[in-house]
Formats: sequence, structure tokens, C-alpha cells
Amino acid sequence: MVWHQLQRELSQQGYQKAAELLDTFNQHDNKLTLIQLIFKNCNLAVINFPDDIRILYTQLNALSSYDKQYEKMVVRDFETILLEIVKPNSNSAMIFMEANELQEVIALYEKAMQADSGAQLALGKYYKALGRDEWAFAWYEAAANAGNLDAIYWLGNYYFDGIIVAKNFEKAFHYYKEAALKGHADAMNNYADMYFLGEYVEKNDKRAFELFTIAADRGVAESMYTLGYLYENGIGTELNAEKAKHWFTQSALNGDDFAANRLGNEAVENGQGEEALRWYKLAADRQDTYGEYNLGMCYESGIGTSINRKKAKYWYQKAALKGDEEAKAKLKEF
Repeated sequence: MVWHQLQRELSQQGYQKAAELLDTFNQHDNKLTLIQLIFKNCNLAVINFPDDIRILYTQLNALSSYDKQYEKMVVRDFETILLEIVKPNSNSAMIFMEANELQEVIALYEKAMQADSGAQLALGKYYKALGRDEWAFAWYEAAANAGNLDAIYWLGNYYFDGIIVAKNFEKAFHYYKEAALKGHADAMNNYADMYFLGEYVEKNDKRAFELFTIAADRGVAESMYTLGYLYENGIGTELNAEKAKHWFTQSALNGDDFAANRLGNEAVENGQGEEALRWYKLAADRQDTYGEYNLGMCYESGIGTSINRKKAKYWYQKAALKGDEEAKAKLKEF
């Protein structure tokens, strides 16, 4: 919505003074003072903002200064709040925050506006958690322009997934490569994945294997799992069952629940009940739905432990609460 439309809407809703002040916005030297004055003349105390807009309003209204290069951010946020005033959104976000948390995000906003790339990254992550990817992307972009590797990686994710921006594998590849070659582990995993799947670049299993190895050595559990798969199937490297098992195990121990459940399933197939129980419990304790279901199955069937229907029901309930249909069916049997 352009300025003159916002002015007309403000005027029609009785905010005549705010509309008149808005008319001078582009020519005004001290935009923050003018923004705060416009807000004051909109009688915001009676407006029921969604919580995400209320947070943005509080951040902007408390801002005392900003680096000139981020004026477009100030203007964007101001427009977002004005638009909510004149055309309220029926989808109200509900965010529960303590007073000290609100002060923290206000301070984060001010630091971001002063070119602190770490604060810009953190603010982007915060807005993403709120479900406001359009706000997040702009701050990731600002932090990436300052050389922040996490932000560069996140830009790659946005272009890869096509969230807010059009899906663009070329740009995703560019950002993943830049962050990966400068040491970002998760970017290295995604960079490798694009070679493995032939996305933007020609599929190259050997190159993918090399890059997944680097990412795995940097501690990426997903890369460890993929290495296990590559060794298991002889893709990009020699077939090696021992190395495959090693990397599946490392993946599970480093947080990959899919790997933990896989190892549990293999143990069941090999008649190693106690080992299966350990892997399933590892995943379940990390609140993985499949791990919870599988652990319930162990207690119900006596796999690696004595039969305990009470414990089986407990773990099935945890999985069912997360929507697992098999767990729901098991509870009906109970």
C-alpha cells in the first residue's frame, strides 16, 4: 500500500493529524521523531494488535537511532504497523513473553539497526520463529552482507526452499558454497547434497562423497548418516559395510534420530534385543515420535527387556500425542 493510500485510510478512520504528518514523511530529517508522533496520534492504546505486530511496534517505538543504511528497514516496519492500523489482520498471532524477554528483543532490534551482524542474525531467527519470514529474510540478508556465515547459510535455505523469495537453486548453491568453503558445517552438508542430487550442478557422487566427509568431520549428524548410506551402497566410494555401520552409529550418537531408529531396527532383525532397546530409548529420550513408538513396542513384546504393559502404554501415549497413527491403534488395543 503506497503512502497516499495509507494517508487516505488514516484520514477516513479519524486519524486526520496522523495523515497530515505522514504527508511530510519523505521530506522529514528526523524520521524516528515523526514516526513516534504519528503513532501518538493514532491512539494505539485502543488498537488490539496481533502479538507479532505489537512486538514490532514496541521495538520501533523504542528505537532511538539507526545506521542510515538501514533506513529502509525502519520504513518497512513503519509501513507494516500502519497497514495493521488501517486494515487489521484477522489472523492474530499469540505470543507469550515475559517483560524481560520483550526488553531483550527491543535491545536486539536496536543493535541490529546499528549494524551489529550478530544481532541481525539473532533478530532474523527470532522473527522466523514468530512465523514472519519476510521480516527474517531482510535481516539475514543484512547480516550476510556483513559476512556472517550463519546468515549466508540461511539465505541459501530461503532460496532453496522458495520461502518469501522465488525458488532459485543457482542462488542457493552460491550461498551454500560460500558459507561452506569458509567453514560452515551445515552449509557444507547442503552444498554436498546438491552435488549428490544433481540440483543446479551436474550430479557427481564422488564430489558429494568428498564434501559429505568434510561436513561429517565437522560434526554434522545428517552428513554422517549420508556417509553411512554411501559406504553401504558403494556410491561415490568403495562398498564398505564396516565404515557404513561406523557412520550410522556416529550419526545416531550425534543426534540423528532416524539413524538411531535404523540401528534399533537392525538390532531387532539380528535378534539383539538389548541393543535395539538402547537405540530406541536414545531416540525416545530425545522426544522422537518413532523412537517412542518403537520403545513402546519393546516393552509390549519383551524385546530386550521384560514385558511391561504399563511402560508400553506410556510410550505409545507419548507417540500418539504427536499424531502417530500406529501408536493410537495400539492404545485402542490396550
